[in-house]
Amino acid sequence: MQGNDPSYYNDYEEIDLRDIFKTINKWKHTIIAVTLICVLLSGIFSFFVLDPVYEASTVVSIYQAQLNRENESTNDIADTVNELGEIPYMSAVSCEQQVKSPAIMEAVIKKLQLPYTRNGLKSSIKTQQVQNTNLIIITVSNNNPELAATIANTLREEFILHINRINKRKMAQSLEIMEKEWLQKEEVELDIASEKLKEHKLQSRSIEFLSSQLGKKREDLINYQSWLAKAEIDRASQQEGIKQLQETIAHTPHTLTTVNTANGILPADLQGIDIKDGTVSSEQINMNYTSLMDAYNSKTTALAELTVQISKTRQEIARQEKEILDLEAELIRNQLGEKKLQNEVSRRESVVTLLSSKIAELKMTESINLADNNIITVSEAMVPEAPVKPNKMLNMAIAAVLGLMLATFSIFLIEYLRGNGTNKSESEESKGFTGNV
Repeated sequence: MQGNDPSYYNDYEEIDLRDIFKTINKWKHTIIAVTLICVLLSGIFSFFVLDPVYEASTVVSIYQAQLNRENESTNDIADTVNELGEIPYMSAVSCEQQVKSPAIMEAVIKKLQLPYTRNGLKSSIKTQQVQNTNLIIITVSNNNPELAATIANTLREEFILHINRINKRKMAQSLEIMEKEWLQKEEVELDIASEKLKEHKLQSRSIEFLSSQLGKKREDLINYQSWLAKAEIDRASQQEGIKQLQETIAHTPHTLTTVNTANGILPADLQGIDIKDGTVSSEQINMNYTSLMDAYNSKTTALAELTVQISKTRQEIARQEKEILDLEAELIRNQLGEKKLQNEVSRRESVVTLLSSKIAELKMTESINLADNNIITVSEAMVPEAPVKPNKMLNMAIAAVLGLMLATFSIFLIEYLRGNGTNKSESEESKGFTGNV
């Protein structure tokens, strides 16, 4: 095994720290020289070759204003109208992305007449959103400090104008849709619904007419029912009176017999009179019976007439009740129809009112620059006093470290190559000497 073979370890050379320090000491002048040369070259490059880069920053605060809604609605139409009339929401993140939009880059280039392309100007702009705030820092880099500040301030102004244009375009589209499409359509529909409601109210059997007829029918029905109740009592009373008359008539004789002494007074052959033994007997109609019969007949006739009237009254009550039911059904149908038409008119009126108020609100909002209020300038860009690039001291320090590393690596590489060449020569000489021997 290789672990037990002593020759295995002979293939590796031992590294002695003393040799490392000797090598460094041997080449110290070279290392110092290379390091100083790198530092010198870095200093010359940083001070005299590289152009200074200045940064100018402006800070804006994003505030999203919401239009006030006096009446929060829960129906779909109102929600759609409110959504259409809302100002586009611009968060800090979306605003940060909008700052570098091609339209704003082109506007800045044209306004300042810069010799840059859109991508070239974009590469010199940095945006940063401050964490947990609505602040955006816009930083512009340029070799000219005045131009850097000018570009930053112009960029901020063009950004605000760009947001204003977006808001105005959105509101103009919303106004056009609301005025030319929705409002005109709703006004036509409102006129149609109002005309239908008017025609419904002017029909011959309107709700007022049916209500009046229904009230009269109910009053007549009450009168008929009251009369019927009273007639039933009268009939019962008449029936009781007739019953009592019948009992009285049953115990009352139809005629009365009278006996008188009439010898020599009346002729013997007088009809209807029986003369016997000097007495005269005769039968006469009982007037009480006659009067009772007259009363009976009268009450019977009155009872029959009353019964007929009761029967007719009951028929009339049934007819009145049927007419009342028909009137009530017709009144309910008319009320439902009118209520449906009234609800349609009310709904159209509310939509027209909502659209009109929203249009007026948008027109008022359109006259102001919302972005001037929504995007607040926290600080303008000032002309920078010192460049941020190049960092001369940092560049020289990095050059010193790199020069030191390069010099150290180089001397060790040289020593390594020299050592391998020496060992190879010694090996060849020993082999020649052995051959000679």
